[in-house]
Amino acid sequence: MESVRLTAEVFVDTGKDFRPEDSLQAEYSCVPGETVKLSFDLTCFEKTVGFRFDPLLEDSSMVKLLGITLCYDSAPGETREGAQEAKAPGEKRQIPLERIKTNSDVDLEPIYVYLHHDPKFFVDEALCTHLIGAEVEFQVLELGVEQKDYWLDIKKNHVSQRERDQILGKLEAAMEENRKLARENRRLKIEHEDIYASGIWKLQHDAKGPVKVLLSKANLGTFFAAVYVALISELFVFNNAYYSAPRPNGEVLVFQFFRFGMVFLGAFLLILLIRGAVMKRYRHELY
Repeated sequence: MESVRLTAEVFVDTGKDFRPEDSLQAEYSCVPGETVKLSFDLTCFEKTVGFRFDPLLEDSSMVKLLGITLCYDSAPGETREGAQEAKAPGEKRQIPLERIKTNSDVDLEPIYVYLHHDPKFFVDEALCTHLIGAEVEFQVLELGVEQKDYWLDIKKNHVSQRERDQILGKLEAAMEENRKLARENRRLKIEHEDIYASGIWKLQHDAKGPVKVLLSKANLGTFFAAVYVALISELFVFNNAYYSAPRPNGEVLVFQFFRFGMVFLGAFLLILLIRGAVMKRYRHELY
């Protein structure tokens, strides 16, 4: 299961209804079923009398709303009955689901299915005065649900409470199975990369051919680095022998290929091991 790039948007009613100029967007990446937390600073709006949250703008979807938390300034807000709800400065309040409305096609609270590309959550206007911030927490469970016929059938037919609970149970089980499969796929990808990078397998199966693999930038860099280390070590031996005192007269300093080759081989293998460990760690972080 791959991560997808999506866009969320909040709208604030400043007394002129919900307008594009009174909105804030936030891009996010998530794997279906992964919990997303977004925060919005609403201090840029002088007046707030309504709040709307659009979880994604790109596709039809199935969304699980985990919570909407609003942050207020010190001013009081009014309930529908006109009573005052005192709010402390910077108070945060999680909005109950019964005070949130949505335009879903199938309501399996707290899971909502949208067979269109414009999902919206409206918070009760009585709770939207004097806002200075908002936090939303949700999960995108599935995308492209408008192409699934069974959602159309569920929308057309009345679903009893028992059937609703069964559907929710099946959804939770399916999402858990998908998460397990995603973890197993990541593990298999890492193992595949480790086997492929081992050398012989890469030479036999790389589409570029063995010559291009051997002459790749990484291998050439490793080769020249090992040569450099071997030459430096040989020059170090020469330097010590030349400046040693006393030094026998007539001693000839001879380049020893065996010593150079052993140092080169050791340096080459050491660099390969270090490079392999670094790449393995990188692949683990990548997947």
